Amino acid sequence: MLLTRKRRSWLVVSLQALLCVSRLRAADPPPPGQMVDLGGRRLHLNCTGSGAPSVIVENGGGGFSVEWALVQPLVARRTRICTYDRAGYAWSDRGPVDDGIEQIVDDLNLLLRTAHISPSYVLVGQSLGSLYIRAYQRRFPEQVAGLVFVDGTPDEDVRMIVNGKQVPLSLLSRERLPAAHREYLSAVPPLNPGRADAPPFNMLPVGLQQIRQWAFEKAIRDFGWLPNTLAVAESWREELTALRRQRLTGPYPLGALPIRVLERDIDSTGAWHAQQVQLAALSSRGNLIRAEHSGHMIHLQRPDLVIDAITEVIQNVRATK
Repeated sequence: MLLTRKRRSWLVVSLQALLCVSRLRAADPPPPGQMVDLGGRRLHLNCTGSGAPSVIVENGGGGFSVEWALVQPLVARRTRICTYDRAGYAWSDRGPVDDGIEQIVDDLNLLLRTAHISPSYVLVGQSLGSLYIRAYQRRFPEQVAGLVFVDGTPDEDVRMIVNGKQVPLSLLSRERLPAAHREYLSAVPPLNPGRADAPPFNMLPVGLQQIRQWAFEKAIRDFGWLPNTLAVAESWREELTALRRQRLTGPYPLGALPIRVLERDIDSTGAWHAQQVQLAALSSRGNLIRAEHSGHMIHLQRPDLVIDAITEVIQNVRATK
């Protein structure tokens, strides 16, 4: 999660600064997809292939559409697949709230409708993106035909800090959140963009490594760490509380929805494995797949497994029609 820095005072915005920003924008790489106008601001959407159901990808926290370059072309041979960049990331314009879950879900719904990408959807979420696709499915269950979690973040794994201890955000009350949020903000470390060719991003073509580096440095410059405001933290708390409640409603709360859960092999723990089992147990048709020789970025380190998981869900969806 990223934490937004305070906006500069209007007194600081000089002609020299505006010229500098103009030069930076002129040097931005061109988007590989299309810029979709949502009514005064635009999001970057890159769709390839054809067919139904459409596969819609949610990036992880601090992730970008270009990171799916090892997955998207092969899935596009089977059906339409769309990657996109959330508001404020890469080429997409910022929205009214930085990374609030409600805005993310509403933006995605409006983006798909505006681009005339009709349901049903197979939603793919990596890391924090798994929480976003669960939130979308909870809001629009009639649109979602299947889910694929790529080392997905469980609802109890997003945490704040209370008296020096990490506490799941979903277990905090609204009254306790302000103090926990202040303590969290004081504890987050500075961000380092690292090297463009650092593993596992060196699996991408060199040109895309450079684009991803540009996008990540831009996100650090514009955001920092999130949730940056108490309002965003409350948006997360409300949604995570709802997702936890949904998960605990009984066996298979999502019925027979086709689900695939890919779990990393490197640096996994018993607690993480148990949480991935819980994700698979959201449905009677949920399967857990261990991604051998892969860390958290399975779509870069084992794209073959991600492609296979998406393909299985597509086949399940088509078989029921």
